[in-house]
Amino acid sequence: MKKNTSKLESHLERHPTDAAGVISLLKAKSANFEYDFLLDQKRKREKAKGIARKRMGDIKDGSN
Repeated sequence: MKKNTSKLESHLERHPTDAAGVISLLKAKSANFEYDFLLDQKRKREKAKGIARKRMGDIKDGSN
């Protein structure tokens, strides 16, 4: 699940030198990037499986 970074970003606007806040924001953005990346990979795998299933169905039916 993606993390909401809006509160952390607004905190850093008020306190730009808060090192712990910057680190937390970087970790959250990294986690969000990883989540998006893995979700995209999963979608691509599922799409490829669907295409393969359809192709196998076409071959079984003889309708190449």
